Amino acid sequence: MVYPSKLSRERVVGAALSLIQEQGADSLGMRAVALRLSVRPASLYKHVIDLAGLQALLAEHAAGQLLAAIDVAIARAPRAAGLESQKMPMLFMANEYLRFAREQPALYAMLTTPGGLLTSGPSPSEATAAVPQATAPAIPQTARDALSKRLMQVVGELTGPADDAEAAVALWAFLHGFITLERAGMFGPNSPKGGFTRGVRAMAAGLRRPASGGHPAIVEPVP
Repeated sequence: MVYPSKLSRERVVGAALSLIQEQGADSLGMRAVALRLSVRPASLYKHVIDLAGLQALLAEHAAGQLLAAIDVAIARAPRAAGLESQKMPMLFMANEYLRFAREQPALYAMLTTPGGLLTSGPSPSEATAAVPQATAPAIPQTARDALSKRLMQVVGELTGPADDAEAAVALWAFLHGFITLERAGMFGPNSPKGGFTRGVRAMAAGLRRPASGGHPAIVEPVP
């Protein structure tokens, strides 16, 4: 007799990952994951606290994949004196971020749309009152914090401070905004191909600290 493999958190996450990669992020659901594993939905709650908890684990996986790819890209960036070379780590990182979002749309959605793609499914209480509940996964650092830290490190090479959160937010907003607009088809089929690179280069030039030191000049918005 062939017995089913022992269920574990890793197997649940793996099944969820293959599900969203094959069918898209909006396919995620406890019933769908259970069907893929040939178990009852109630069995999943022994390993993940609920659907939101499963999405959080997928987001952590996505962050790890993206951060690893960014680190490889930054390591390839040339290091030399001069403004153009100073821009290279940011440009390499931005290109890798865009590549990941294009090639892994479901994972990117899990990372950037917390709670927004959860489909309906039985709650633990609806599934069975007798199922022991899993504890929430202990995550020492959230996916958002990990990405924010890496972005601050990259922009810090230009702006000076290692914790320049404002510059990191500006860069992140540009990256995600471009990806969102592109995915929505807002640029059209004949959009200019160099818009992304030009935007990153312009941001790098604008964020670079002045030769005299200190922060770049801030232009206050006109009321």
